[in-house]
Amino acid sequence: MYWKAFVMTQKTLGDRILSVITEALGSLVPSGVNNAVNTAVDFAYVRVFGLPFIVLGYRQAGKTTLLEWLRHDAAHLVGFDPEPTAAGGDAVSPFGAHIGDEIIRMRPRRDVGGEYAMWETDWVELFRGARPRGIIFMLDHNHPYQHKDALNFTLQMIDEEPEASRQLRMLLILVNKSDLWGDRRSVDDLLTDYRNEIRRLKSQAERLGYRYQIAGVSLINGSGVSEAMQSFFDAIRPRPKRITKR
Repeated sequence: MYWKAFVMTQKTLGDRILSVITEALGSLVPSGVNNAVNTAVDFAYVRVFGLPFIVLGYRQAGKTTLLEWLRHDAAHLVGFDPEPTAAGGDAVSPFGAHIGDEIIRMRPRRDVGGEYAMWETDWVELFRGARPRGIIFMLDHNHPYQHKDALNFTLQMIDEEPEASRQLRMLLILVNKSDLWGDRRSVDDLLTDYRNEIRRLKSQAERLGYRYQIAGVSLINGSGVSEAMQSFFDAIRPRPKRITKR
């Protein structure tokens, strides 16, 4: 009965209905039935509606490139050099991506720019509309002060938008462009500029109950991207298939 009612609901209400069903049935049915419901909800997210997530970060850190990587895999990115994303961003339709041994349906909604002026408009509107299960935050080895500001804004937004952050399960920080810095610096070296932000992230994650992860990657040559994406999308799906680590 519950599942039949769910599938007849309009797609735009899918996330809310899925969340309500899972929470309501969790305390009302035996564990075996609850496991079956969780499996059905997972199927709906992964194969039908798409996993809701958003990609944020300061300008030219790789947000558009990451979405392109997910659509087409790293081999497609040779020579990929997008223009900066304009105000308002670009709509992104749901699509399927190869993650591990599955094709997972994804719903990022919009590709947004990273300029300061876009944070309180495009970022907040995207966050409220998407109600994401996951956030991917992009940064690189350049402009640490701007990246710090953008990360602090994201963490503040999570605190100030409790309804939008209610479903948040993971925040993944991707330190991009390791092909430019990886031969002389480690991720830990780069994160020395972000000590306060990482402490804030850890505290917020513990308080709100979401996971966080930090990974060094190169979207140009694909280094580390597959592993980070597999861990991220496994963490934000309703019924993870693997154990992910911080």
